[in-house]
Amino acid sequence: MLIIRAIEDIPDRGIRKGDTFRLFLVDAHHHMGKEKSHRNTPSGAYEFYTSLWFEMQKIATQMREEDKLLFEPIQVVGPSLASRCFESRDSWKRMNHGWLVDKTVVFPYTDDYSKTDNSKDASFKASNDKIAAWTTRAPHSTRLVGFARIDPNDELKSKGLAVKELDRSIHELGLRGLKLHPLAQLFVDSIDDKMTKDIVKRAGELNIPVIFDTRNISTVMKIKNMVETMRNDPDCGTAMRGLRVILAHCGMSPGDSRLYEALKDPAIYAETSTLHDLDVPVLFESAIERLKRLEFKWSEKILFGTDYSFLSVQAADVILYLLSRSFPGTLADAQRILGGNTLSIIKSPFSTIRGESITPAEFTCIDPDGFGQLQLENSLLGLINRDGWDLCSLDQMLPPRGTWPEPLPLSKGGFNGVYLDSYVMCLKSRTLEKELHVWIRRNPGHILLCSILNTHGKSYLDTVENASQCLNPILLRTLSDYSTLLLSASDLPAKVLSHIK
Repeated sequence: MLIIRAIEDIPDRGIRKGDTFRLFLVDAHHHMGKEKSHRNTPSGAYEFYTSLWFEMQKIATQMREEDKLLFEPIQVVGPSLASRCFESRDSWKRMNHGWLVDKTVVFPYTDDYSKTDNSKDASFKASNDKIAAWTTRAPHSTRLVGFARIDPNDELKSKGLAVKELDRSIHELGLRGLKLHPLAQLFVDSIDDKMTKDIVKRAGELNIPVIFDTRNISTVMKIKNMVETMRNDPDCGTAMRGLRVILAHCGMSPGDSRLYEALKDPAIYAETSTLHDLDVPVLFESAIERLKRLEFKWSEKILFGTDYSFLSVQAADVILYLLSRSFPGTLADAQRILGGNTLSIIKSPFSTIRGESITPAEFTCIDPDGFGQLQLENSLLGLINRDGWDLCSLDQMLPPRGTWPEPLPLSKGGFNGVYLDSYVMCLKSRTLEKELHVWIRRNPGHILLCSILNTHGKSYLDTVENASQCLNPILLRTLSDYSTLLLSASDLPAKVLSHIK
């Protein structure tokens, strides 16, 4: 997390000089694998974020001297549980750095793994397997979210092949989104054809986001037209309820009014990678001007991304602009852009269709000093390290859509919208046919709850939005039926581990 400090009093926001805040950063555009001279792995990502932090510090020093900053970046710290996961094994400790960015959405390059001589295999089958291997096992599963990559032209090899690979990637591998690259896979002219639309439709039905590479405004308009066509198609009703489309690179056209016409569509978002220097203020000033008087706030439509390893330190321009006097928004706007929007768009916790059904359980206790939760977390980390379980994901709870709060100073708790003490862990047994969610949350009054749930079926957790009105009503009834009140928080670890095993 990025720790920032107010350089002066900001009376209209209730901020005093010296107040410190923490921002949770998510990189919505990051490649892993290898493509010609480009190679990247999880450890490479963390090294990059370390370098980006050093570059930010250099630029920030100059901006401070020129009186351009309203908030100065002073430190980076890892979220406690994720950082402790890296510290829990000697071979992982060396990667416990690079915490400028807390979560990273990763997908394949047009990479060497995508070359296949087997006509029955989808082009990116091996690439998607590789991404899943990196992103669904500890410790990287605490920091990385894997997206599949699909080539619509696979439909020409075998009917239904592309959609089948998407289904496999989501249902069996547990990947959580889709990357499409019209230029690299040579379907720029057929974005709005049935072949591409069928894949996007399936993504909507699966309730996963789709990020399109967009190199120009023409591509943006084709995507916009495709979404509008789907909205008017009765066969796409279910898909439209789950569809979220991200325009990578903002079509490289931050000043074009047509970009903002596309962003007025409730299903379409923009991502910042490739923008730098004067492009950055153009994007945000145009967005705040052109996305007025809509049912959503302008800052809900923009996602921070880096496009590493094709690009590197350009991302510092975006982060520092959001901390500058020139930025027309608030800290809440900055937090949405830097991380909240991407987390909200992903929104569903990790799951696959594998694993036997378990009997759910919920344990409730009073934990005034947080020690019970710490003991439980340490017990779960021990389970991952010693007892044959993988940690497939760690997803923090979030505010409901459209209710993102202004970040509080650290002196008042430092809440920024991301619930660091309330989250979902997906655990998968390496030997048993078990996959389950461990859902931990802290409620007012020092109440600590831990639920153990199936990852699919009728009573499962389908969102990380921290509000009862957003939750599956069958799940709420099930938890009520299987709830146990514990007399002491110290009893919680043993109860939870006993139920898991």
